[in-house]
Amino acid sequence: MSGGTVRNILASLLLSVAASAAFAAGPQVALKTNLGTIVLELDEQAAPRTVANFLEYVRAGHYDGTIFHRVIDGFMIQG
Repeated sequence: MSGGTVRNILASLLLSVAASAAFAAGPQVALKTNLGTIVLELDEQAAPRTVANFLEYVRAGHYDGTIFHRVIDGFMIQG
């Protein structure tokens, strides 16, 4: 996965709605990579401003085409 490319985050922005409220506590963002999709669930109650800022960056396309520049297998990815 080292150097994996993020394909398109903005197109996969999934906000929680009433129908899915039972399954997700907050908004979700689907991070699509060349090795599969990673779903991020955001905790609006714990960090409302951080979530709002992150979602604004996603909507603006800030993360489109971003690459993972650091990968530690079984621990984390950083892009």
